[in-house]
Amino acid sequence: MTDNGSAPVALLAERIWFSFRNHDWVLKDVSLSIPAGKHTVIMGPSGTGKTTLLRVLAGLLKPNTGQVRVFGQPTQELKPRELSALVGYVPQQLGLVRNLSALDNVLMGSLGRLSDSRALLGLFPRDEIEKARAALEMMGIGHKSSAQVFHLSGGERQRVAIARTLLQRPRIVVADEFASDLDLALASEILARIRRAAEQEEITFIMSMHRIGLARQFGDAVLALRNGELGAGFIGNEILETPSVEAPL
Repeated sequence: MTDNGSAPVALLAERIWFSFRNHDWVLKDVSLSIPAGKHTVIMGPSGTGKTTLLRVLAGLLKPNTGQVRVFGQPTQELKPRELSALVGYVPQQLGLVRNLSALDNVLMGSLGRLSDSRALLGLFPRDEIEKARAALEMMGIGHKSSAQVFHLSGGERQRVAIARTLLQRPRIVVADEFASDLDLALASEILARIRRAAEQEEITFIMSMHRIGLARQFGDAVLALRNGELGAGFIGNEILETPSVEAPL
């Protein structure tokens, strides 16, 4: 559980249990509190429930028991547009449209602010186009704005995905297995850019990754998930203990 005692709580998860099948628990009594503006990394081996946890935190999956609140609002009570205004989600496969340009992909982040007719026709206001270009520049690939996504490298695609999410203007970004397929130097550069963007836009990040060095570089807190249980990790240099859990009836 993370809390700095002063910043408002951006995301609060309270005793989350989740199962795709009855009592075959993927998440077991997970609780955490993330202060606004802080960045949390979730680590753990494949198949331990990281993606499920991130999707629950992002409001995309409903827990069997427990509750997730973003800035005090239960995610289960928010309409899709209300949720997208608060939380942006970057899936492991990024969710980009390969035959569209980098700029067009980023502009999709603004769809929640457009009328249905404008969104359907892809009629983006000039100020949204300028903000999309600025987001690509912030991520260091402004020169690739007209390139189709299938021509971009893996690192460039990840930058496009983050730029798209930044244009969504969420207060929290949840990113799954980010930078896991990149070489160390490139991953470090991208994460540094994300931190600068997060500080500039006052965004709280929750991210899963495999590399402890990168996790310590990016995260204010690094937490471990094993067999669905949130256990030992770090907040700064403080080592967290593994809690004990008891399944609900």
